[in-house]
Amino acid sequence: MISVEEKLRVFTQYLLNKERKWGKDIINDAKEKREALLEESSQKINKEKRAVEERSYHTIFRDKNKIIAEGKNKAKTLELEEKNRILRDFNQMIREKVEPFLTQEVYSDYLRNCIVQIPQIFGNKKEIIVFVYERDLEQIKKIMAAELNDFSIEYRVGCNDCIGGLIVEDSEGRIHCDFTVENLIKTNYKLIGMTLNGFMEKQVS
Repeated sequence: MISVEEKLRVFTQYLLNKERKWGKDIINDAKEKREALLEESSQKINKEKRAVEERSYHTIFRDKNKIIAEGKNKAKTLELEEKNRILRDFNQMIREKVEPFLTQEVYSDYLRNCIVQIPQIFGNKKEIIVFVYERDLEQIKKIMAAELNDFSIEYRVGCNDCIGGLIVEDSEGRIHCDFTVENLIKTNYKLIGMTLNGFMEKQVS
C-alpha cells in the first residue's frame, strides 16, 4: 500500500514538472516573440534604408539631369552668341572689303544692272523716288537718264546705314525696292551663316 508520503512526493513531482513545462513554454514563447520582433524591426529598417536610398537616387538623378540640361542650354546659348558675334564681325569685314570696289567699274555695272530692272518691277508707275548715297548721286543720275528717260524721278540724298547702292519707291510708297549693297549682303546672310556654322562645327568636332 502506497503511503501518504509517497503520494505527496509523486504529486509534488507532478506539479514541479508541470511548472517547469509551463515556464519553459513561456520562455520559448517569449524567445519566439523576441525573434519575430527583431525580424520585423530588421525588415522595417531595411525597407526604410531602401526607401531612403531610392529617394536619394531619384534626387541625385533628377539633379544630375537638371544640371546637365542647364549646362547644355548654357553651352548652346554661348555657342549661338559666339556664332552671332562671328557673323557680325564677318559682315563688318565684308563691308570693309566691299568699300574699295564702290569706286570701280564693277560697281557701276552693279548699279546699271539694278536700274535696268526698275521698269519691269514698277510697270506703269512712272513716278519714282530714289534714295541714294551722296557719293553715288551723279553716277546714278547719269545711268537713270540713259536707261529711264520716260520716268519722272525724285532724288533724295540719304541712305540710312548704307555704303552704296540705291532704294527705289513709287510715289505712293506702295512699291519698295532695295538695291543697296547692305541688302545684297543680307540676301546672302543665310548662306554666309550656314557656311560659317558648318566651318565652326568642323572646328569643334
